[in-house]
Amino acid sequence: MKRYIISPELNWYRANMHCHTTVSDGFYSPEEIKEAYKNMGYSIVAYTDHELIREHNDLTDDEFLAITSSEFSINDSKACFEIPEGQYMDGWRSQKVVHLGIYAKDKNNVFHPATNGDTFNRWKSQGKDVGEVEYDGYTREYTLESINETIKRLNEKGFLVSLNHPNWSLNDMDDYLNIEGLWSLEILNYATERISGAEYCPYIYDHMVRKGKHNLFCNMGDDNHNRGGSYDHSFGGSTIIGASELEYGKIMEALENGNFYCASGKNPPKINVLYVEDNIIKIDCSPATDIFVTGMGRNFRYCSTEGKEVTHAEFPLDRQDVMFRVTVRDKYGNNAHTHYYRVDDFLTK
Repeated sequence: MKRYIISPELNWYRANMHCHTTVSDGFYSPEEIKEAYKNMGYSIVAYTDHELIREHNDLTDDEFLAITSSEFSINDSKACFEIPEGQYMDGWRSQKVVHLGIYAKDKNNVFHPATNGDTFNRWKSQGKDVGEVEYDGYTREYTLESINETIKRLNEKGFLVSLNHPNWSLNDMDDYLNIEGLWSLEILNYATERISGAEYCPYIYDHMVRKGKHNLFCNMGDDNHNRGGSYDHSFGGSTIIGASELEYGKIMEALENGNFYCASGKNPPKINVLYVEDNIIKIDCSPATDIFVTGMGRNFRYCSTEGKEVTHAEFPLDRQDVMFRVTVRDKYGNNAHTHYYRVDDFLTK
C-alpha cells in the first residue's frame, strides 16, 4: 500500500510566503507584484507588509490567490554581543529581533492581535493605503514571555505563525528553542541570502526538531522589497502547496496540515511524487544530482549519482530515523525540501 507524502492526485501551487509592497516599504504595488509573480509561474502570494493585516481579495481570481497576512516584529533594545572598546555599532546592526510571518486562516480576518497600533498608525500618517483595522492594545516587548504571548494571541485569533530569517535576526539557540506556538520556520529567506549568503538554514530546523519541536514545518520565502525596481531578490524562495483547488480555505488547510514542501532557485527542483510503500521511501523528481534522506539523529542516506542526473530514488525506511525529511538537489545547487515526518506513521510490520 502506498502512503503518499506528495501526491500526484493533488494540484501543486507555487507560492511566495514573504512579500512587501507599497502598502508598507516595498517598491511595487500589490497589483504589480501579482502580475510579476504570475509571469514567473506563481499562483499564490502572501502579502506580508510590515505590521499591517490587509486583505487583497480583489486580486484573487481563477489563476491567482492572495493570502491575507503580515510580518510582525519584536525588537530588542540592547546589543546582543560585546562590542570591542573604542568601536561602535548602531542598534540596527547589533540588536536582536524576532520577525513573525503571520497568515490568516480566514481571508477576511484583518483584526490586529498583539499590537498597540503604533506602526499601523505611522504607515497611515504617511499616506499608505492601510485600510481600517481593530487592534487589542497589546505592547510587544523583547522578552521570551512577551514573544510567546504575542504568538499565543495570534494563534487564538486564527493565524498561522512562522519564525522568519533567524540568522539575520541574530537569534540563537536560547531564542528559537524556547519560542512556543510556531507553525513553521523560514529555512530560506531569499533576499537576505542574496545579500549575506547566510540565510539558508535547514540546520536550525534540524536542531529545533531534535530538541522536541516535532510538529514544526519549514517554508521558504523571498522577503522581496524590490528596492529601486529590481527583482533581484524575487522568485528564489518558494513554498509548493498541495490542494484539490486554488481556493483560500483549501490552501490554508493544506498549509496548516503541512501539505507542502519548499524549494530554492528561480527554476526550482520539483518533487513530483513522494510516498512510502512496503517500508521503502520512493521519490520521483525533476532531474537531480543529489537526493538525501535525513533522519532525526546521525542518520543520513543519499542517492549516489556520480554527478549524473536522476529522476527517481528509493531508500529503506529505518526505524532508527525516528523522524525523516527528504532533500532533492539539482546541478545548480538548488534544493527542494520536505519537512519532517514520523517514521512510525509509515512503517508497516
